[in-house]
Amino acid sequence: MSQMENDVKRFFWRIVYSVALGLVWLFFTFGIGIYNEWLIPEGKLHTANYVFYGFVLITLAALIWILFKFWKEKFPHG
Repeated sequence: MSQMENDVKRFFWRIVYSVALGLVWLFFTFGIGIYNEWLIPEGKLHTANYVFYGFVLITLAALIWILFKFWKEKFPHG
Protein backbone atom coordinates (compact mmCIF):
# COMPACT_ATOMS: atom_id res chain seq x y z
CA MET A 1 0.00 0.00 0.00
CA SER A 2 1.21 3.47 -0.76
CA GLN A 3 1.30 6.32 1.73
CA MET A 4 -1.61 8.07 0.02
CA GLU A 5 -3.87 5.08 0.55
CA ASN A 6 -3.06 5.07 4.28
CA ASP A 7 -3.90 8.77 4.50
CA VAL A 8 -7.26 8.25 2.80
CA LYS A 9 -7.96 5.29 5.08
CA ARG A 10 -7.13 7.34 8.21
CA PHE A 11 -9.31 10.20 6.97
CA PHE A 12 -12.20 7.83 6.30
CA TRP A 13 -11.91 6.32 9.81
CA ARG A 14 -11.88 9.80 11.34
CA ILE A 15 -15.18 10.52 9.61
CA VAL A 16 -16.66 7.18 10.70
CA TYR A 17 -15.55 7.61 14.33
CA SER A 18 -16.83 11.19 14.45
CA VAL A 19 -20.26 10.28 13.08
CA ALA A 20 -20.49 7.19 15.30
CA LEU A 21 -19.51 9.13 18.42
CA GLY A 22 -22.04 11.84 17.61
CA LEU A 23 -24.83 9.32 17.05
CA VAL A 24 -24.00 7.44 20.26
CA TRP A 25 -24.13 10.73 22.19
CA LEU A 26 -27.41 11.68 20.50
CA PHE A 27 -29.15 8.35 21.11
CA PHE A 28 -27.84 8.07 24.67
CA THR A 29 -28.77 11.54 25.88
CA PHE A 30 -32.09 11.87 24.11
CA GLY A 31 -32.99 8.26 24.87
CA ILE A 32 -32.53 8.94 28.57
CA GLY A 33 -34.46 12.21 28.27
CA ILE A 34 -37.41 10.68 26.46
CA TYR A 35 -37.53 7.57 28.65
CA ASN A 36 -37.58 9.57 31.89
CA GLU A 37 -39.81 12.31 30.42
CA TRP A 38 -37.18 14.99 31.02
CA LEU A 39 -36.74 16.07 27.39
CA ILE A 40 -40.21 17.47 26.78
CA PRO A 41 -41.68 19.10 29.88
CA GLU A 42 -45.31 18.45 30.74
CA GLY A 43 -46.87 21.72 31.82
CA LYS A 44 -44.02 23.52 33.58
CA LEU A 45 -40.30 22.92 33.92
CA HIS A 46 -39.14 20.93 36.92
CA THR A 47 -35.73 20.61 38.52
CA ALA A 48 -35.13 17.31 36.71
CA ASN A 49 -35.60 19.09 33.37
CA TYR A 50 -32.97 21.69 34.27
CA VAL A 51 -30.54 19.01 35.45
CA PHE A 52 -31.07 17.05 32.24
CA TYR A 53 -30.57 20.12 30.03
CA GLY A 54 -27.40 20.95 31.96
CA PHE A 55 -26.21 17.37 31.45
CA VAL A 56 -26.90 17.68 27.72
CA LEU A 57 -24.96 20.95 27.45
CA ILE A 58 -21.98 19.65 29.43
CA THR A 59 -21.77 16.41 27.47
CA LEU A 60 -22.20 18.29 24.17
CA ALA A 61 -19.30 20.57 25.12
CA ALA A 62 -17.22 17.48 26.00
CA LEU A 63 -18.14 15.85 22.68
CA ILE A 64 -17.12 18.97 20.73
CA TRP A 65 -13.85 19.17 22.67
CA ILE A 66 -13.08 15.49 21.97
CA LEU A 67 -13.87 15.88 18.27
CA PHE A 68 -11.80 19.06 18.05
CA LYS A 69 -8.78 17.29 19.56
CA PHE A 70 -9.42 14.28 17.31
CA TRP A 71 -9.46 16.41 14.14
CA LYS A 72 -6.60 18.70 15.20
CA GLU A 73 -3.90 16.40 13.81
CA LYS A 74 -2.84 17.47 10.33
CA PHE A 75 -2.33 15.07 7.47
CA PRO A 76 1.10 14.98 5.80
CA HIS A 77 -0.27 16.20 2.47
CA GLY A 78 -1.90 19.32 3.88
